[in-house]
Amino acid sequence: MDIYKSVVIITGASSGIGAATARIFAKEGARLVLAARRKEALMEVAASLPPETEVLIVPTDVGDEAQVQNLVERTLERFGAIDVLVNNAGYGFFAPITELTAQQFDDLIRVNLRGVFLCTKYVLPHFYEMGGGSVVTISSLAGKSGFNNGAGYCASKFGVMGLMESAFHEARSHNVRVVTITPGSVDTPFFGIAGVAWPNRDRIPQPEEIAEVIRLAVMLPERTLIRELDIRPTNPKG
Repeated sequence: MDIYKSVVIITGASSGIGAATARIFAKEGARLVLAARRKEALMEVAASLPPETEVLIVPTDVGDEAQVQNLVERTLERFGAIDVLVNNAGYGFFAPITELTAQQFDDLIRVNLRGVFLCTKYVLPHFYEMGGGSVVTISSLAGKSGFNNGAGYCASKFGVMGLMESAFHEARSHNVRVVTITPGSVDTPFFGIAGVAWPNRDRIPQPEEIAEVIRLAVMLPERTLIRELDIRPTNPKG
């Protein structure tokens, strides 16, 4: 796929992998739709892009159905098409099951799983109508293996894996590629927001490296796809 002039929606675009993906797609000449809850942060990302980049900022809470519908509608109004959806919005909160509140659990599911569901749900019909497109979802290795204090987060990411596995089977007959990327630790603000210890930042992937994988997955010939891909630090402990 030629990314030039393609219309790419990126959720969670205000920082980390989302912001890095915006920058790498902008270099390819893509037209970008940046979505996240923080408008000011989205504006900062937009300002960092090449000046010729066509960019639409749509503040969006991906867990809110009406806001996701608005995101898709405004994209189509502005650009008349959608070629790529990057489901990247998400966050982490970690606590033992006995200490995790029902509200904290619900919030994790709402953003990490419901958000992916809603964005995919409202973009896929357009892809079906157009006869193709790419959905790239950033899940996590936590969607494959549980760990101490990770019950809520892992539940949300395990759910994403099942959701996108089903989406893959439904969408492929419409020439739509569904790609799920499962990174391990990445040097983003995730750890600070989640309130957990940072790993060795010099030895884990940078956001730009994950963004490069997303770009490569989208640029593959249309008859080819990467269904699922783990990304791990080569030697995290050194």
